[in-house]
Amino acid sequence: MAEPPSSFREIEHTADLGVEVTAATFPALLAASGEALFALIADPRDIHLQEEIIVSASGDEPEELLHAWLCELLARFNIESFVGGKCAIRQITADRVDGTIRGEKLDLDRHKFRTEIKGVTYHEFRVWQEDGLWRARIIFDV
Repeated sequence: MAEPPSSFREIEHTADLGVEVTAATFPALLAASGEALFALIADPRDIHLQEEIIVSASGDEPEELLHAWLCELLARFNIESFVGGKCAIRQITADRVDGTIRGEKLDLDRHKFRTEIKGVTYHEFRVWQEDGLWRARIIFDV
């Protein structure tokens, strides 16, 4: 049976920006959460998948690992102006994730910039399993 597709949706939050992400597996949740982060920054339809970077993060449990992964992706955007359109997890252990991000440098003449994300907060941050799916609630500081 085919794995259900991963998805994310924006959620209401008073001052910041939030998403809820759903995926069949934890690696798919990591990938979909990264894609959600980049989709909040720039319209993914405008991102060409012409470059690939390798990204790694460490954490002691699923919530810490997801938080560290997203912080590393945001750092790549802030330092290198790299905006991703597709995330893939190459390897995952209990305390480390290695993945690839396909995308390109942000080009404000071509990309529709949506919002500046300052950080990944711990406020209401949650990872859980429900009905056989992995879910995450993520609030970004904007």
